[in-house]
Amino acid sequence: HRMSLHTRAQNPEYDTTEWAEVQKKYGNWGETGPDFLAAKIAEEEEEREEQAQRKEEEDDIEWERKAVEDDLDDVDEEEEKLMMQYREMRLEELKAESKATHKFGYLKSITADSFRTEVTDAADGDLCVVVHLFKDGREDCAVVDRLLERMAALNPQTKFTRILFSNAIPDYPESNLPTILVYKEHDPVLTIVTTAPLGGLE
Repeated sequence: HRMSLHTRAQNPEYDTTEWAEVQKKYGNWGETGPDFLAAKIAEEEEEREEQAQRKEEEDDIEWERKAVEDDLDDVDEEEEKLMMQYREMRLEELKAESKATHKFGYLKSITADSFRTEVTDAADGDLCVVVHLFKDGREDCAVVDRLLERMAALNPQTKFTRILFSNAIPDYPESNLPTILVYKEHDPVLTIVTTAPLGGLE
C-alpha cells in the first residue's frame, strides 16, 4: 500500500528517499528535506534585507552627490561674484592709472611762488617737468611755446610749464632766451639755451 503524497507530507516520519526525490523534483525540498523551506524563506528574507540596504546606500550616495553638486554650484556662483568684483576693481584701477597718466597734456603757465611746487617738488619718480623761460613779444619764445604745446598734447605723462624768465631766475640774461629746462628727481638734468641747438627758428 502506497501512502498518498498529502499523507506523506503530513507525516514526515514516513519520509523516504522516493518521497524526497519527488519533492526535489518539484523544487520543494533540498538535501535536508523540509528544512529546505525554512532555509529558503530565510535566504529570501536576507536577500530582501540586502536589497533594502543597497537601496539605502544608493540613496545616501545620491543625496551626497546632490549635496556636492549644490556646494559646487554655490562655489561657482561665489567665484563668479569674486571674478566680477575683481574685474570691476581692475577696471577702476586702470581708469585711475589712465587719469594719472593723462593728468597733463597741456602747457601750463606758472609763477615764481609756484615754481618750487610745480617744478622742483613735482619732478619726482618717473615724472619729468619741462620749463620754458620766456618773454612776451619775442617771436622765438612764441615758436617754442607752440612747439611745447604740441609736445604736451603728445606726451601727457610729462609736465610742460612756462614762466616769465625774470620771475624764474633773478638777473637772468634775456639773450639766453628762449631757455628750456628739464627737471627730473627734483633737479635740472638738461638745459637748452636759445633756439640754436634746435636748429634756430627755421
